Amino acid sequence: MQESQGSKILLDQKAEKKNNLLRAAYELFVEKGVSKTSIDEIVKNANVAKGTFYLYFRDKTEIWEEVVVFISNQILTEAKQALEKENPPDMIDRILFVANYIIEYFRKNVAVLKMIQRNFSWPQVLKKMEEAQDNTLMQMLHQCFCSPYLSHYSIEEAYQTMFIIMEMVGSISYTSIILEQPAPIQEMKTVLFRTIRKILM
Repeated sequence: MQESQGSKILLDQKAEKKNNLLRAAYELFVEKGVSKTSIDEIVKNANVAKGTFYLYFRDKTEIWEEVVVFISNQILTEAKQALEKENPPDMIDRILFVANYIIEYFRKNVAVLKMIQRNFSWPQVLKKMEEAQDNTLMQMLHQCFCSPYLSHYSIEEAYQTMFIIMEMVGSISYTSIILEQPAPIQEMKTVLFRTIRKILM
């Protein structure tokens, strides 16, 4: 019994150190940008030894990728909670609600969008959620797959369709919010949502 408690404490300590590194990296990446942030700054901000960093991450790119997954997970979880409160009856309206939530999140958090660039990373989020036995995204996908709009698709085709839609949302958020190309996001949203409706109908 004591041995299992000791193992749990050790695992908790390891998880805490990793989370501290991720939190420190996130703060620095948003504040300074990824390219201007060093590993030395991350470990100093996390209050851990530099060797500890390499227990969890190969390099700065790997911790950045995990930060992107963490943010994407957070946005999708918040979007699902907001969707459940609003609960639009039509599936296309539900998908557009989630797309709009993502866009508005990035519009209000431009520094976060600059940091993750075009890498709103929902397939990686799905993988991480499966590993953590968190079914947030799977529930959202299941609801979409049950829609009559997607009934003529196989499960694989429906997944691929949702992948295309989410990739469009992430990419257009970046180009329209950060670069205002080919137009500001409020203009592009109209075109994007019309396109999503055409894809799904």
